[in-house]
Amino acid sequence: MDIAVKTEDLKKVVSCASRATSNKAIQPILNNILLSSATGSLIISATDLDLAIECKLPADVKNPGSITLPAKKFDEIVSKVTGIDIKIRMDDGDESKLTKIQSDRSKFQINGVSSEGFPVGINKDEIENIFSVDQEAFLNAISLTSFSASRFESTSILSGVKLEIKNNQFELGAADGSRLARYIGKLSKTPKSKDFKQGVVIPVRALDELEKLIKNFKEGNDEISFHLSNNQVIFQNKDFTLSTRLVGGVFPEYENLIPPKQPSKAIFSRMSLLSALERVAILANERTNVIRLSFSKGLNVAKLSANSPDYGNAVDEVDVEYKGTDLEIAFNHRYLSEILRNLKEEKIELELDTSLSPLILNLERESYSYTYLIMPVQLR
Repeated sequence: MDIAVKTEDLKKVVSCASRATSNKAIQPILNNILLSSATGSLIISATDLDLAIECKLPADVKNPGSITLPAKKFDEIVSKVTGIDIKIRMDDGDESKLTKIQSDRSKFQINGVSSEGFPVGINKDEIENIFSVDQEAFLNAISLTSFSASRFESTSILSGVKLEIKNNQFELGAADGSRLARYIGKLSKTPKSKDFKQGVVIPVRALDELEKLIKNFKEGNDEISFHLSNNQVIFQNKDFTLSTRLVGGVFPEYENLIPPKQPSKAIFSRMSLLSALERVAILANERTNVIRLSFSKGLNVAKLSANSPDYGNAVDEVDVEYKGTDLEIAFNHRYLSEILRNLKEEKIELELDTSLSPLILNLERESYSYTYLIMPVQLR
């Protein structure tokens, strides 16, 4: 193998792919990433048998071939070199698989492993019944839902995000028992059957990596396609393919938790509310993260307050357009601040009912609808 690639392109690809490797693998080769070259391109692949990532980038291929290299060390080398190009060469017939890497005045020799034992991470023969969606729309859907999935129990169904295809729409839904997020958008390529419906649960880790890949490979990609099967989902655009095993089990029917329109409405400047929330949160109880949000009928100011038994208390006020009765509601401040950071709207509207009813944020746009629900904490 004898190839040359742009350093910046390789940095981006290796950084993304190496996150699919496993440091605790039973098979040592899963600590490596696979480099395989063909005419005009280099393909970087990595898998831990649950998640697989494959990225393609342009390359000057003088002699095609393949080799696996230790992912961590190769990533460190690529991230540190300063040359415009990186040359990678392994002599034919070299049983030691010693791979030479050169960039500018830096030269490395790293021991590789034959690619023959590297598992097939992505079975493209299974790709059929493909759906497509606008890439920016899907990126928005991930950023507004995945943070609501449970991050503490990797085996729980709530550690996944529900993806459902129904006719010409896709839905992403996530919940952790205290909040839920639901995004419904439009497909670009729709199912042939008008009554088509299929749902799967995707590990949140896979969506985190997909989000990074989409951000890194925006240029030249307008759409992303995906294929759903019984045990895996495959996402693909012109530059990368990501495959992941699915989370087993039945996802809760969270639609039943979303109440109809609630009577009290509060319209805030998103950044003003986020700033006040972050200030008050400094003295929130570090164990519960609870703050209180108070409204008074006829007043256009909302009060936020927090109390820490160890440090003290904080009170702040923020302008609001409020229609409703006197109301005080308590909740985990992280749940509200996380959604406020991910939204782009200048103003947001919260719906409320009682101190024991959920706090709800709804968005209705031409291309999508979104609902975010936070369960309150009982006031004492």
